[in-house]
Amino acid sequence: MIIILTQCFPPRVGGIENLVENLSIELSKNHEVLVLADQHNKSKDALYDVSNKNNFLINRIGGLKFFRKRKKLSELKKYLDTKKVSCIIGDSWKSFELSIDIIKDLSITSICLVHGNEIITKNLRHKKRVTSTLSKISHIVCNSNYTKDLVKKIGITNQSIVCIYPGAQSNINLPEKIIPKLNGSPILVTLARLEKRKGHSYVLSAIAKLKNDYPNILYVIAGSGEELRSLQEKVRKFDIEKNVLFVGNINNNEKNYLFKKTNLMLMPTTDESGQRSIEGFGIAYLEAAFYGIPSLASNIGGTPEAVLHEETGLIIQNINDLYSALQSILSDHKKLEKLGQNAKIRAEKHFLWSIVIKKYLHIIDNIDKKN
Repeated sequence: MIIILTQCFPPRVGGIENLVENLSIELSKNHEVLVLADQHNKSKDALYDVSNKNNFLINRIGGLKFFRKRKKLSELKKYLDTKKVSCIIGDSWKSFELSIDIIKDLSITSICLVHGNEIITKNLRHKKRVTSTLSKISHIVCNSNYTKDLVKKIGITNQSIVCIYPGAQSNINLPEKIIPKLNGSPILVTLARLEKRKGHSYVLSAIAKLKNDYPNILYVIAGSGEELRSLQEKVRKFDIEKNVLFVGNINNNEKNYLFKKTNLMLMPTTDESGQRSIEGFGIAYLEAAFYGIPSLASNIGGTPEAVLHEETGLIIQNINDLYSALQSILSDHKKLEKLGQNAKIRAEKHFLWSIVIKKYLHIIDNIDKKN
């Protein structure tokens, strides 16, 4: 049995949730999988769990954070007592913090995913918690080489540390669900949580200028988060209400409808590492790539590994270059199409989950052989 410890799991929306869900699905095709997940919304969680009961078992742990972590540890111990657990995967070091000593004492292989933000430490005490946990993990899987370097910089060098890029899900064959008011030309999209580092604010400033040359341009902001009100105020300030559409969180059927109309994926992330916020990779770029959509990103974090400059999109070196880069790419239809074609080829060749899961199975199958 493989146990997955996670604080981030659907029906919550996000990159880590997407990653852990698909990892669970793919692993369940070859192994018995149990997901020990945090409970966030009892009714929504229950609906999701029922819809996936034929794929893997989910055990939700609710309550206040302090008690939830300890209840999850108690549940984990019950399964460990069966002596049927061959591997435990955690969505981050936090999911291992209370259990890693027990797991290590039982000689059970542990695999910890690393995404970026969670290992940017805020003080010496925090760094000690991170390094103390990670140093006891059997295998650390980083979502980019950038993140792998972050792990090494905090002093973790004594075990297996590998980079496995996240898989991405192609929704192109799903039924479409219409998103109202999705009309414009060209259509630019940012699919991400509404956080400062995602760069929405800079895109809005560029849209205010671009609308002079492209009066029907539409910038679609898909996602939710703490920056919503600030972004809405900026839209009013720039008088671009007709050129910006907020659609909130969208499901895979809505993504299918949206991406089939999209010309360019945008997420020019900024360096907020001082606030412990950085882009470790960027699955959304790849989701767009399946539709032949190129991306425009910034040279921050692991994004240059998700978007290849002048091959599958554009990487800007400075956020102040955003407007000129957009002006250039939108005016060159042949280049836009070529970059999109390259992005699609790369996504289908390297980032389908059926391909990515083989790298995880290589680690896990070697565990089985040793046992």
